[in-house]
Amino acid sequence: MRSLDVMLDQFTEKEGFECFGELNDVSIHEMENQLGLSFPEPYKVFLRKYGYVEWFGHTIYGYSEDEDYLTVERTLELREDEIPSDFEKIPQNGCVLERYAGGGYYFLFSNESERSGQVALFIDELFGKEAQSWTTFEAFLEYMLSL
Repeated sequence: MRSLDVMLDQFTEKEGFECFGELNDVSIHEMENQLGLSFPEPYKVFLRKYGYVEWFGHTIYGYSEDEDYLTVERTLELREDEIPSDFEKIPQNGCVLERYAGGGYYFLFSNESERSGQVALFIDELFGKEAQSWTTFEAFLEYMLSL
């Protein structure tokens, strides 16, 4: 697997690449406090470098002036959503990284979780259950770079 720095640099080559820019540790800590958790270090590295990234058809949420790309807002929104009783609720120990176009979301497990650092795709078609997962944030980035 490529190093985290190399992968992050490769996002700049994506068509339509945009980002917020560097985020400081105070802002990252504030985001963690709003969600009541702590982010895995690789995600903090991502936030420090880009804030969030967007390219044609995809986004990895973080911090942005556009609230559509704020992981805090998207996570809190999904935590508060009214969902059918047969749907699984969003886990509390992590944050949303992106909406899944077919209905659902990519989710990063926080340091407080037994699955710390893993990313999972939860989809509506399976009533909010997990459909796919990546063992690390870096493995998820590899996948996103392939899209």
